[in-house]
Amino acid sequence: MRNFLRTLKYSLPYRYRLLASIVCALFVAVLWSVNLSAIYPVLKILSTDKNLHEWVDEEHATAEKLWKENERRLDRHTAELQLLPQIPDAHDRENAERKVRWEIAKVESDQAEIGSRRYRFALLKKFVISHLPQDRFATFLWIVAGVILGIFIKGIFEFLQESLVGSVTNRTLFDLRNQFFRKTIHMDVRQVSNTGTPELMARFTNDLEQLGNGLKILYGRMVVEPLKMVACLAVACWISWQLTLVFAVLIPMAAVLLMRVSRMMRRAAKKVLERMSAIYKILRETFDGIRAVKGFTRETHERRRFRAATEEYYRKSMRVIYIDAFANPMMELLGIAAVSLALAAGTYLVVTKHTHIWGLRMTSQPLGFEALLQLYAFLAAIADPVRKLSSVYTKLQSGGAAATRVFDLFDLKPEVKPNAEGPRILAVEESIEFRNVCFQYNPEAERPTLDTVNLTVPVGETIAVVGPNGCGKTTLLALLPRFFDPNVGTIHIDGVNLRTANLRSLRSRIGIVTQDTQLFDDTILANILYGRKGAKPEDAIAAAKKAHAHGFIEPLPGGYDTPIGDMGSRLSGGQRQRIALARAILRDPEILILDEFTSQIDGDSDQQIHAALKEFIATPAKGGERKRTTFMITHRMHSLQDLADRIVVMDAGRIVATGTHAELIQSCEVYQRLHQSNQFRKAA
Repeated sequence: MRNFLRTLKYSLPYRYRLLASIVCALFVAVLWSVNLSAIYPVLKILSTDKNLHEWVDEEHATAEKLWKENERRLDRHTAELQLLPQIPDAHDRENAERKVRWEIAKVESDQAEIGSRRYRFALLKKFVISHLPQDRFATFLWIVAGVILGIFIKGIFEFLQESLVGSVTNRTLFDLRNQFFRKTIHMDVRQVSNTGTPELMARFTNDLEQLGNGLKILYGRMVVEPLKMVACLAVACWISWQLTLVFAVLIPMAAVLLMRVSRMMRRAAKKVLERMSAIYKILRETFDGIRAVKGFTRETHERRRFRAATEEYYRKSMRVIYIDAFANPMMELLGIAAVSLALAAGTYLVVTKHTHIWGLRMTSQPLGFEALLQLYAFLAAIADPVRKLSSVYTKLQSGGAAATRVFDLFDLKPEVKPNAEGPRILAVEESIEFRNVCFQYNPEAERPTLDTVNLTVPVGETIAVVGPNGCGKTTLLALLPRFFDPNVGTIHIDGVNLRTANLRSLRSRIGIVTQDTQLFDDTILANILYGRKGAKPEDAIAAAKKAHAHGFIEPLPGGYDTPIGDMGSRLSGGQRQRIALARAILRDPEILILDEFTSQIDGDSDQQIHAALKEFIATPAKGGERKRTTFMITHRMHSLQDLADRIVVMDAGRIVATGTHAELIQSCEVYQRLHQSNQFRKAA
């Protein structure tokens, strides 16, 4: 529950609302006990021929009579105490004195209780009974009307209390969800990839919802029910604290049982949340890969996989239900047993007219059946909140399990440090250097993804990185914007180690276009403008023209305001790549990274984009004097020959050769094999 308690600090800004809800809960508890107190006068009206005025007068007179009798007893014992020095034997005198003083203490105790009783009846007569009619039926109607009014007022306070609790809970979740998103979006690319989108979605939705339910219960029932219990307990103790204590003997047993059930619930709830994450994962994989599913006719396989996951979720959910269902009747059984035990003791006192059980004093005077039934009502009212709190406690464990899953990610520290105080990269003026760079995704892998890579790229040079699949091309370029950091070695821009540089300033110098275009469910204009904060629509249109996207955008029904759907689903692959390229052009970066940027574009469009890209690469970035530095991964032969100043050949994570196309075709066997195996494609 430690992580669940951490959530409470997000409620601190709303502490005044929470305090107001507690005040409302206090009024609810008081009105709850006051309404139950109406049972006693109703029973008095129904069980005797006297009205309440006569009953109060009689009780007050009885108390007055007992008070005077006790005064006479006290005077008698005081006189006996004064005669004790006349006893000659010291031992007998000491025993007699002890006995007399014990009798005096007993009488004084009775006198204090009788005095309190007399005072209460005097207050009751002055402030309540005197305002009631003499007629018994009319009095009954007044009592019923008072109960209805009390329930109405209690309902108002319940509404206010639940509304305030709901407000605090939802505002807390709002703040926590946004803070969690802020933490998550600043996680490393590797951390996000390792966690997985389905797992993240589960924790942002289902887990946070469970956590919110726990908070609502904590601020709601965990406040109201104990206050109701305390209010009823106070009145029950006023009637007979001894009988109330008999009722409480089973509470330790209930607490032990509740602790055992809560541990079981916490483990079961965590497994349910994990199964929900598995369902999210299957849904995402299936619908994201719907073409593969249908193309390979694997619908049946996916149905079976989904059914297996939901069946496992069903089993884990049923375990939670079984635990919760077990807790409720067990707590109810213990509550009824405790009430029955106290009722049995009270019934014995009513039937026998005794005030003691097994030598223990239970009441100051014989207990009437009306008082016993009133006590039973209050004990039953205490048992009801206890029973409700048992289910509340198990639900809090579900919230605790969800909080643990949320804060497990919340507490992750990014390995790629943002270095807010580090040196800022304000321009790229000299060179980019890879020095002895080694990197591997899996520490247990036999061979690293990158192995001792050394490369120096002067500013303004266009570098093409080629090699067989899996040789580390994309990984090498991903190190430049620090999506990952090298395990060994360093990367420098103008002598500044990127590991120590201000991360935001570094990435602001870089533009990226990848084979897997990352577009958002928004308009075409919004997706292009995503490339540069503060850019104007006319800037986006100019960039689209350079990327040869303007021609297909204008004829669309909404033009640049046309929604493109989830991940650009309403556009073709080539159209998506041209929008991604326009976004990079709008950014006007000093370092441009192109990873198979024309893989889904037809030959005619490729020729047009090739010409525009050649002009864009040669244009100085942001008012610089030299053309932008470009890294590209491509299998287009004309891109290698026309755009690249130098080609870097990689194999098995190493750079095996660098040079121009003409040089490499003569001297590099890896490059020759790539060329001969048609890995390099000519423009159609």
